[in-house]
Amino acid sequence: MDTHLLIGVAVMLGLIGIAASRDLLRNLRAQPQLIPIRAERRDAAGYTRRR
Repeated sequence: MDTHLLIGVAVMLGLIGIAASRDLLRNLRAQPQLIPIRAERRDAAGYTRRR
């Protein structure tokens, strides 16, 4: 194969890899972080009980 063709293919594959990794990192960073919240339980009469 021609040297210029091999260099061009390598550059294109590198650019595709960079774009894919940036997209994956952006999707991983966009996930919301879960935080614990306090839940109140209601008994049969509808009153709340603190835990």
